[in-house]
Amino acid sequence: MQLTFWGVRGSLPSPEPWAWRYGGNTPCVEVQTEDQLFILDAGTGIRDLGHDIIANRHQVGLVANILLTHYHWDHIQGLPFFEPLYYTNSTLHFFGPPLPEAQTPGTLGGVLSLLFHAPFFPVSVDGLRATYTLREFDWWTDYHLGLTRVRTCRLNHPQGALAYRLDRGGVSIVYATDHEPGAMERDQELIDLARDADVFISDAEFHPEELSGLKRGWGHGSWKESARLARAAGVRQLILFHHDQMRTDDELDQILVEARHEFPNTLAAAEGMYIDLSRRQMRVGSRRLRISQRTPAHVPVEVEAMQNGHMLREEVQLENISFHGAYFLSATDYEPQQPISLTVRMPSNVNGRTGSQAGNGRGKGLAEVRLQGYVLRTEPATLDSGWKGVAVHFPGRSSEPPIESFPKPDLKVG
Repeated sequence: MQLTFWGVRGSLPSPEPWAWRYGGNTPCVEVQTEDQLFILDAGTGIRDLGHDIIANRHQVGLVANILLTHYHWDHIQGLPFFEPLYYTNSTLHFFGPPLPEAQTPGTLGGVLSLLFHAPFFPVSVDGLRATYTLREFDWWTDYHLGLTRVRTCRLNHPQGALAYRLDRGGVSIVYATDHEPGAMERDQELIDLARDADVFISDAEFHPEELSGLKRGWGHGSWKESARLARAAGVRQLILFHHDQMRTDDELDQILVEARHEFPNTLAAAEGMYIDLSRRQMRVGSRRLRISQRTPAHVPVEVEAMQNGHMLREEVQLENISFHGAYFLSATDYEPQQPISLTVRMPSNVNGRTGSQAGNGRGKGLAEVRLQGYVLRTEPATLDSGWKGVAVHFPGRSSEPPIESFPKPDLKVG
């Protein structure tokens, strides 16, 4: 299986610059197996997915299963902008939870018709060229789509929502967004569904303090509750998801740090992040992202990072750097969102003078700069060398780099 995140925010898109790194689109997750394409939710992230399918994949006749967790606006608002809907060679199978009879519309078909209806949208369902089918799942379902087993349970959310578990080839993914922990029966059903899953995608919209205060009853979780559920279910990897629309990238960095104290194998979902899953391994990567201009700087730097419970130290070649990040070459496999520190040693030649000349009363210069950040992505530097390019982001205010130590020792004379 390959899992790709196209939208990770909750409630409302966040186009602001402080959300660019994790992304501002609302929920959409792609799961690709050998024989099936699954799309989990149709928030605004599905627009980019649709464009990627049409522009880059050159598929003849798209067939996809769109699994909707529920019908709140942030989980369906991107659907009218999903390009494959307007191509005659597309076949889309929609699945979603039942609606209470008292609600209008009362069916999945009714939801689709309302979404493509004036005054909300100028194109009606009659204008869609794709072939599509509709099926409502029960709250608790055990079903097969191709060779993939699909199971569901009901989440604790206003009007209800479905959690999905996909099992294929000995690996499993659980997608459990829009769940407020605290209802014992619902929590246990989710824990049972997620038991021993390889990847557990969990709602972490609120801080624990928010969940116990003003926002109690709004139907969402926190990083702390997500970690608790992950421990109880014995999952392999926790992914924090459905980030609050006002949460900045730097705040999400801090949430990730706190969550890893409770459950070390934690990642925070980010647009463009992908996970390759097999029985033997899990590989995390990310598509390209650059949030500032960088300056070439071909100097050696020392890298420190935890690898398999041990501190790895290596000297690598820095390629470029900015206040926001750096890019270096290494033979080591680093993973996105892995904490990392870079120590840049400054040359003894300061402002064009040698160390001896710099010691004439103004003889203090930078010996080294230590920068802390996170890995954004790792990619092959060349086709056959074995070297990889590693992109690192330095969180912090845009006006200054996150300098842990900035020593200024005396430069010795003679």
